[in-house]
Amino acid sequence: MRRLVIALAECLDEAVAVQERLLERLRAQRVAIVAGDAARVEESSLRMEEDVLRLGGIESTRNRIAAELADELGVVVSRWSALREALTENERRALAPRVTQVERLVRDLELQNTINGQLVRTELALVDTSVRSLGNGGRRAVTRAYAPGGATPAPPAATPVLLNLAA
Repeated sequence: MRRLVIALAECLDEAVAVQERLLERLRAQRVAIVAGDAARVEESSLRMEEDVLRLGGIESTRNRIAAELADELGVVVSRWSALREALTENERRALAPRVTQVERLVRDLELQNTINGQLVRTELALVDTSVRSLGNGGRRAVTRAYAPGGATPAPPAATPVLLNLAA
C-alpha cells in the first residue's frame, strides 16, 4: 500500500476519534442544557472548542495528504469520489470504511448540534416571555379603558409572571 494511503488512513482514524469524542460531549452538553446547569454547559463548550480546533488541524492535514495523493495518482481533484477510482482494490478497502464513518459522524454531529441549539433557543424564548410578562402594564391601565356602550371592559387573561424554567 502507498505511503500516502497509509497516512490518509491514519489521519481519518484520528478524525474519527476526535469526532466520536465531540459527539459524546454534545450529548453530555444536552443533558446539562436540559438540567439548566450553566457551569456544565460552559465547561462542555470549552472542551468542544478544543475538539473543533483539533479537527480543523486534522482536516488541513487530510486535505494536504489527499492533494498529494491526487497528484501521485494523476487525478485532477482530491475528492474521495475521484480518488477511489484510481486506488487499488486493497487501498480502497482500507480507506472506504473510514471515509464512510467520517461522513456518518459529520451528519450525527450536525444533528446533535442542531438539537442542542434548539434547546438553547427554546430556553431563551421562555426567559424572554417571563421577562416580558413582568413588564406587563397590569390592571390599572385596563380599568381606565372603555368597552363598547361605555361598559368597563373585562380584564385581560392572566399572564405568567415567571415561568418555571427548570421544569
